[in-house]
Amino acid sequence: MEMKEVPAKAKREDEEKRDDEPKQSIKTEEEANPGHYSSLLSPSEEVYTEAYQSVKSCQELPGSARLYCVMCVCLSVICLILLMAVVILGVKLQAKSTVNFEEEKTGTNRDGPFMVNAEKLCMEHLRKTCAGSEQCPYKWLTYRNYCFFLSTFRLTWEESQSKCTSVYGSLAVITSQEVQNFLTEKGNLLYWIGLKKHQSVWKWVNNKTLEKSYWRRNPGDGDCALLKSTDPPEGNWIRGSCRGGAYFICQLEK
Repeated sequence: MEMKEVPAKAKREDEEKRDDEPKQSIKTEEEANPGHYSSLLSPSEEVYTEAYQSVKSCQELPGSARLYCVMCVCLSVICLILLMAVVILGVKLQAKSTVNFEEEKTGTNRDGPFMVNAEKLCMEHLRKTCAGSEQCPYKWLTYRNYCFFLSTFRLTWEESQSKCTSVYGSLAVITSQEVQNFLTEKGNLLYWIGLKKHQSVWKWVNNKTLEKSYWRRNPGDGDCALLKSTDPPEGNWIRGSCRGGAYFICQLEK
């Protein structure tokens, strides 16, 4: 009887001993690292905390260092504002250029012809305002009521005439011995003048027929006239191909 009670008693003591031992619980990763998950759940808190600490540290600096810190903050804000303004302006300009490009393609841009006409009217107004003035444009020569320009580059006859008309002038029209002498004296090259052959008649660019001429004895061939200033003024006009390149003389009435 006693032998049977001993094992039963020992068994009960072992069970009670196991019940008294601390039980190991299985913890999740979240329970094991609560700080890590809390930082992921609210990441902005760290940013605000660091910004607050930076401002606080700036306020805790000595007087001169604090002023410098405040200036840096202000400059950073200004730079940010300027950057935003540049981005906004860039977007607007890009949009505007796209609209203008589409208008040019479709022909709906009405300002183009207006600007061209305004420029022409402005130049015409200046020319009329300066009429009668003793002053000629820069690098132009003055002779009586005319201004003359002797080019330093060569063009064809048509290109030369276009160049002169772009400043509201024309190739030189020589209708007197005095003008012929003046241009011969001032030049030292071969120049286009405003004389061209139309069918069998020589006419000036103002549509007047040639009357007094200063052709060389053998002027050559061609339908456009040139003045060779290295020859005597009594006969220094020669003929040349209008497509050839030569210097030219522009004439502008004051």
